[in-house]
Amino acid sequence: MGLDHGRLTGSVKQQLAKLFEGSLKVLFPEESNLEPLIAVCTAKFGDYQCNNAMSIFSKIKGKSAAFKNPNSVGQAISRHLPPSDIIESTSVAGPGFVNIVLSSKWVAQNIQNMLVNGIDAWAPILSVKRAVVDFSSPNIAKEMHVGHLRSTIIGDTLSRMLEFSNVEVFRRNHVGDWGTQFGMLIEHLFDKFPNWEDAEDQAIGDLQVC
Repeated sequence: MGLDHGRLTGSVKQQLAKLFEGSLKVLFPEESNLEPLIAVCTAKFGDYQCNNAMSIFSKIKGKSAAFKNPNSVGQAISRHLPPSDIIESTSVAGPGFVNIVLSSKWVAQNIQNMLVNGIDAWAPILSVKRAVVDFSSPNIAKEMHVGHLRSTIIGDTLSRMLEFSNVEVFRRNHVGDWGTQFGMLIEHLFDKFPNWEDAEDQAIGDLQVC
């Protein structure tokens, strides 16, 4: 019977980490603080991979005759995975890399559920609960440029991603201590345009040209 995925939340990577955490605890109960090392598989052998075997073998080498090399550690990790609907198959390559192929049926069901019920269940589980995002913070005594738009868009994107992950976000766009800048501009205005009341089509950009 498959693992109850009602308890597995977060991204696919986080859900896989939970499964591999179960295997590591069964195999190596005496090794504390073993964190599953799950990464996107860059080769053609799968969708994700678990990269714990080499580091674990270096810790247990000589302690157990059951593991002769990192590959045997990877094989054991794969065999002791809890039953799950998320994984179609696994294979072990090289020095113990456990390659993971996701179940097409599981992916299709979750996409359908996302379309019908929304995507909240896919929100990654983050350790932070509150974040501050600093936006473009333009100097309002100078002309704005495309860089301000770029950083504002990036800031808003990060804010939306964090809010999607149930993080309380404080958006900040600090314009700074602009009193000095405006004072310098006004002084420069008097120097460059003594008869400034007669200067009609002048802009801040004109005052920045020295």
